[in-house]
Amino acid sequence: MEILEPQKGVIDDEEEEICGGFFGDEECRKVCQYLNLDNFNYPLTRLQDVDAKIWACLSGCLSSFLEGHISLRDAYEDISVVYIVYLGERQHQNPTTTRKSHHEMLLNLLGSKEAARSSLLYSYRHGFSGFAARLTKSQAQQIEEMPGVVQVIANRVHKLHTTRSWDFLGLNPQPASDLLSARNLGEDTIIGVIDSGIWPELESFNDRNMGPIPSRWKGICQHGEQFDSTNCNRKLIGARWFVKGMEDETKKNINTTKSGEYLSPRDGIGHGTHTASTAAGRYVEKASYNGLAFGVARGGAPLARIAMYKACWAIGNEGCSDADLLKAFDKAIYDGVDILSVSIGIEVPLFSYVNQHDAIAIGAFHATAKGITVVCSAGNDGPFSQTIVNTAPWLITVAATTIDRAFPTTITLGNNHTLLGQSMDTTNHVGFIGLVYSERIAINPTDDSSKACKPGSLDEKLAAGKVVLCFSVTDEPDIVNAAFAVQQAGGVGLIYAQTPVVKLGHPSTVVGKWVSPKLAYFSSRGPSSLSPAVLKPDIAAPGVSILAAFPPSNNPDSSRDFYLESGTSMACPHVTGVAALIKSLHPDWSPAAIKSALVTTASQVATDGQNIIAEGSTRKPADAFDIGGGQVNPRRAANPGLIYNISTNDYVQFLCSLGYSISAITNLTMSTTSCIKKLHFGMDLNLPSISIPNLITTVTISRTLTNVGPTNSVYKALVQPPYGVNMAVQPQTLIFNSTTGVLSFTVTFSSIWKLHGDYTFGSLAWSDGEHFVRIPIAVKSILFESYADI
Repeated sequence: MEILEPQKGVIDDEEEEICGGFFGDEECRKVCQYLNLDNFNYPLTRLQDVDAKIWACLSGCLSSFLEGHISLRDAYEDISVVYIVYLGERQHQNPTTTRKSHHEMLLNLLGSKEAARSSLLYSYRHGFSGFAARLTKSQAQQIEEMPGVVQVIANRVHKLHTTRSWDFLGLNPQPASDLLSARNLGEDTIIGVIDSGIWPELESFNDRNMGPIPSRWKGICQHGEQFDSTNCNRKLIGARWFVKGMEDETKKNINTTKSGEYLSPRDGIGHGTHTASTAAGRYVEKASYNGLAFGVARGGAPLARIAMYKACWAIGNEGCSDADLLKAFDKAIYDGVDILSVSIGIEVPLFSYVNQHDAIAIGAFHATAKGITVVCSAGNDGPFSQTIVNTAPWLITVAATTIDRAFPTTITLGNNHTLLGQSMDTTNHVGFIGLVYSERIAINPTDDSSKACKPGSLDEKLAAGKVVLCFSVTDEPDIVNAAFAVQQAGGVGLIYAQTPVVKLGHPSTVVGKWVSPKLAYFSSRGPSSLSPAVLKPDIAAPGVSILAAFPPSNNPDSSRDFYLESGTSMACPHVTGVAALIKSLHPDWSPAAIKSALVTTASQVATDGQNIIAEGSTRKPADAFDIGGGQVNPRRAANPGLIYNISTNDYVQFLCSLGYSISAITNLTMSTTSCIKKLHFGMDLNLPSISIPNLITTVTISRTLTNVGPTNSVYKALVQPPYGVNMAVQPQTLIFNSTTGVLSFTVTFSSIWKLHGDYTFGSLAWSDGEHFVRIPIAVKSILFESYADI
């Protein structure tokens, strides 16, 4: 094989444009031709000798030629990919100095300024210090040994957790005495949303009658495809976009024509627009989804300002990379947001908090240390236990519930017997439609997956235009995936029946006739698989069939300014909106204080007066691993009476309790750390909840309460012990006055079980006759220490 020497030299404007991003095969071929590399079997190791800038862009497209080319495939480990070099807290106050230090590290590693500049994707220099850079595996290992480097981690992709709700939560603009809704509306609170972007022209984001942008705001309106500074206003005060990590991770160029995506803050998915308007959308009359859910749409904090940080993209199956997420957190901290809403999550198994593999936990830790409240979704992998994500104690983690609105439709069988189902399909179905059994239209008749209508199991030609009859083959019916499979195959409905034909009626909107809330089937459940002493989720909020703003459809005949979506992604911004309202009322409250106010005032009762039910294979009362403290109650959260506060140092001591070394924790915080040797500090973290994963005999746990109500107050303890556990509170009365605003108490738990048990649930509340400050409790009794982690 002839070995061709690459040509070095200055890149002209055209070639610079080619190398400006990652590209398709044709563009890659142009670059290879420029390098005189028409023979694609050119040894990859020799390519590293070419000009660094060209190598940096070329390496991004080489993977498309790897298949079938032995010489390239053998050297694949030398391809540069994105690594995040995490350096902990900032050591320099000046961001420019911090950025220069990052360049110097890369310069020392790579040997030239040009190589360092080409390698760097992002410099994190506001909330914390670090950078994302394209490195080979060996280079990543070398830089990890440099002084000051906490850890070097490979870039990964996270997933998005995909109008009646506010009235249902009692957050009505009337009466005027309601401080949350009538007086503040979240005015001048700044909500940062890390998501898929925003569609700025929608009515939900108009700025009519809004005052000047708060002077503390440092953000920008970053230009891009079909987006410039004119798209921001006094409502949408900032918008940024971060895509370098996602492009490098997937090695895919964003095809804006085919994907409907935009290289800008503009939302090509709809997820970010929906969540942003749920949290802080303006009042929009006559909102609906094709006539369903008709009414006035609004966010929880209609006068709060919105800043969008687009870090999630329609590439592959949609996602958000670590590098882009960390940059979004970094910029949000610098810009000056008050609240961050993050409807994104990793997947189980979870990573250690100190090992830096969770970009959301890392970014949120630094945001919380700066006084920013971070609200996250719990995940959509229910109804199974230990599926919850975003479990760090400094996060507010939100589960999803139903509301009291449904969309009933009549289902008329061939014998004229009528049943009642639910649908959001407003298509007019004329006459009877064929009903087919799923096994008879299976792609593979020998595969049992068609019986339960598993995705990909149905023949599109036979399913098209039909209602498909499916049966669950397990004790855990997966109706959501069955409906998706039928829709994917071209079917018009999913039903359980025994007659050959069926007629579908037109759905209507009915409010107040269904018992609610219920925990949604899909909502992920606790306990936390990483830190079971931290009770998760924290709280629940509406997340099923939520109507909110949505980018208009490409079809001009279909108005899609509003859309009905379900998921913990939709529950998260409900709590974000309430948190913004609380922040506007109590601007000096810490993130922990806001979290405490939300959790301790939540409701555990449905509209029928009974306990909230958790949807699943069996009906059961929702417990603390389903809904945390309960369903968010905005009005009560405004005036909680008492709060459980937490400092940044408390979180550090929590990390110490998990067994992490002082050096590892110091590297995370970049501040001097001294771990206090205290028994079970993890359970003593001053959270508005108590979780004991391994009670053998007796344990005593402490908590501290801060009075934020009337100066002179007397609170008495109300105890509901978990089954099989005795609880003793000391003291049983807390007396607050002008000189005593903070008081501590202890709770002693004693197991009376004679067998190895499972978790049981209870609560502890403090009441002064007006306020009812309740925390959930989960206790698992065990017989022997060896069973503690089972």
